[in-house]
Amino acid sequence: RLGVWQTVTRSTSGWIVAVGAPIDESPVRSAQLGLLISSGIFLICGIALVVFISREVAKPFKKLEVQNQDLMELNAEVAAANEAKSRFLANMSHEMRTPMNAIIGLSELLLGEDEVRGEVRESLDKVHGAGVTLLNIVNDILDISKIESGKFELVPVIYDLPSFINDTVTLNIMHIAEKPIVFKLSIDENLPSRVLGDDLRIKQVCNNLLSNAFKYTREGLVEWRVSSERDGENVWMTFVVKDTGIGIKPEDMEKLFSNYSQVDTKSNRKIRGTGLGLVLARRMIEMMDGQIMVESEYGKGSTFTARFRQKFVTDVPIGREVAESLMSLRYSENQRDSRAKLVRVRIPYAKVLVVDDVQTNLDVARGMMKSYGMQVDCVMSGRQAVDLIRKAEVRYNAIFMDHMMPEMDGIEAARIIREEIGTDYAKNIPIIAMTANAIAGNEAMFLSKGFQAFISKPIDIMLLDAAIRYWIRDKELEKELVNQQVEVEGQKLLDLRSGQERRDGDDRRANKAAESVSGLDTQSGVERFGGDEGIYNEVLASYAQNTPPLLEKLRAVTVSSLAEYAITVHGLKGVSRSICAEDIGARAEALEHAAKANDFAFVEANNAALLQATEALIAQIGDFLSGDQVSGIRDQGSGIKTERRV
Repeated sequence: RLGVWQTVTRSTSGWIVAVGAPIDESPVRSAQLGLLISSGIFLICGIALVVFISREVAKPFKKLEVQNQDLMELNAEVAAANEAKSRFLANMSHEMRTPMNAIIGLSELLLGEDEVRGEVRESLDKVHGAGVTLLNIVNDILDISKIESGKFELVPVIYDLPSFINDTVTLNIMHIAEKPIVFKLSIDENLPSRVLGDDLRIKQVCNNLLSNAFKYTREGLVEWRVSSERDGENVWMTFVVKDTGIGIKPEDMEKLFSNYSQVDTKSNRKIRGTGLGLVLARRMIEMMDGQIMVESEYGKGSTFTARFRQKFVTDVPIGREVAESLMSLRYSENQRDSRAKLVRVRIPYAKVLVVDDVQTNLDVARGMMKSYGMQVDCVMSGRQAVDLIRKAEVRYNAIFMDHMMPEMDGIEAARIIREEIGTDYAKNIPIIAMTANAIAGNEAMFLSKGFQAFISKPIDIMLLDAAIRYWIRDKELEKELVNQQVEVEGQKLLDLRSGQERRDGDDRRANKAAESVSGLDTQSGVERFGGDEGIYNEVLASYAQNTPPLLEKLRAVTVSSLAEYAITVHGLKGVSRSICAEDIGARAEALEHAAKANDFAFVEANNAALLQATEALIAQIGDFLSGDQVSGIRDQGSGIKTERRV
């Protein structure tokens, strides 16, 4: 209830007047009720309004969500289709490579026969040329499919830049043929002598740019400019290929780097091409953090500029002399002259141990060391090398150790020699790595594992000579012995003249190098062994005798045996490149990389072609060499008295 009271004025007794009424009958209650009703109405209206507005606001978001879901489904379909396409292209390429390699290999074999003449030879030559062209197309498709599927990888190695430039030029100037084209090579003398990168892929880019320049230029000039710029641990290489050819139309510039697109096909209908070359070149250069740019004026020529990153290796530049020999196209000739003038010191007091699981590699090393007059002992495993150093019955001046060997590799053998044998002799004997794995960081890795030096295969005679002079030759000992020479049957036991100075007519074999054997760079092979055709032929005989067992190991490859396969094909790679069989060496290297990456599909698709090409080469070497020569390579180093097997 509500109560109100008031004191009565002038009341002597203090009267108070009070009035009471129920609270429900008061105006306050009516006001409260009105407020509650109004609040309820406003709340309901507010909720309804919020629901309405939120629905209107959410409509575009819901629509966007639906669109995103559709796009995700579409993207998944596109990715699946692209994966299926890449898988199809890869499988198709693998399937095509095997018969194409057979066509190329067998046609090469038949072209090497003297009995094949006239129209038959011309037809075979065309078959061979068409096979090579088709194989190149297949390889391009395979590379594109690998790039699109994300399986394409660069394999960086330390490579010699002048040799890279020389080899690229030698390969591409053949495209000139009978055209009235002048080729100009401009080389910066400050180029680093060596860099780190995937030289095979860079050569693929250069071959594409240069071959295009020659193909699309009917007459005039093709120029290749090579320069570099150091940036910390990087070296930015710049290749510029300029021609005075037919040029590119402005409307075709955007299509230039599109897959399977050949611009101006009407004008270029007589020029073969898949439209993949420039796409591959751009993708590969982009993987090296670079880019390709093109400037062209239709009818007047084009200029392609490729700039890409390589890793820094050395501050030593190629120099003016090397740059001039490259630009005058005399680099190979000058290199041959340098090797021919190499004076190898005679050090018969020295004893070295060569360790390699491939017999022909041992014969290669022995042949290259023959002129030094050293005692060269050979073993075929790291365990045997460890046993010899532990026994120390012969105290060697140095060990030349292969890396990849079964059971115990070179690194483990070096570790045991350094850490477990415990003698001063074992701790201090120079161990020099000799391996075909000249990839990034290997040299530093070997030096950190107890090795003193690193020589990559195929062995460069200049690097071998430098290692022998630094790690094996003892000038102080020579001074003591020079006056103690004893003459036996007209020969001094200590003769410090080089093998070339001592050589007489009987030391060289009368037969020429195997010029008729296709797949061999015989000129480079003879140079590798100091110009001695006899030693080179001995090594060829060793290859013919000792390679078939390697092929038998490769023949039965399975998924579970890929690791062992990689070691064996690595050995075939090294020994093939040692005799300058570059094609087989390159095939073996590709299969080695695939085996290490567990790519059994690639190995299965290409192994047969490698075996077939190697068997064809062995057959040709056997035809060239007499039966006595082939079977005459024995463990005693073909009669070389200072060399022996252990």
